[in-house]
Amino acid sequence: MDDRLLDKIAQPFNIELEERETMREMIDEILPAIRPFSEPHLDDEDSPLFSRNWVRMTDNPGDTVVKLHTFSRTGEIMVSNDGEMDSLSFKITDPNRIIIGEAIHRNSFLFELAFMDNDFLILVRHGNERNFDNKYIFYAVEHIGTRLKYNEALTKLVTKYRNNAMPWWLVVVALLVIAAVVLYLT
Repeated sequence: MDDRLLDKIAQPFNIELEERETMREMIDEILPAIRPFSEPHLDDEDSPLFSRNWVRMTDNPGDTVVKLHTFSRTGEIMVSNDGEMDSLSFKITDPNRIIIGEAIHRNSFLFELAFMDNDFLILVRHGNERNFDNKYIFYAVEHIGTRLKYNEALTKLVTKYRNNAMPWWLVVVALLVIAAVVLYLT
């Protein structure tokens, strides 16, 4: 009985992150387990969105350009593609939705917050996912995104929360209750 209870408690965090063909498949697999640890809103005063330099991760073979994105509160994204500067626009439409594109109403797309912490940001495109190829935008903070490939960064994300997610105090309490019941019955 003890083993089954512990297995049920730990089940959401026992992700065996196998090598997947695409970034989309990997994110689809890990998102349910990490989502509870996400920052709740994009527009909070101390949101990591505005306080970090983000590297846009990709699974396109041969794409080695470092795409550094810096979100400013004025609605501009400063983009550095291997040092060549460009810009995009964004607008947070509600606490969990953001429009990103060349301009707010030109070549832009609506995304929803899927996950955000101090090191990683995952946005999911709004709409019917069968109608487009790129379901997610995956960012890693600069010191991670410039060193790791997308799959290594996603593995790091899972490991971060796998090690911190298990509510060990709950396990200890459950074991103490079970031990007390066993002692009482004997």
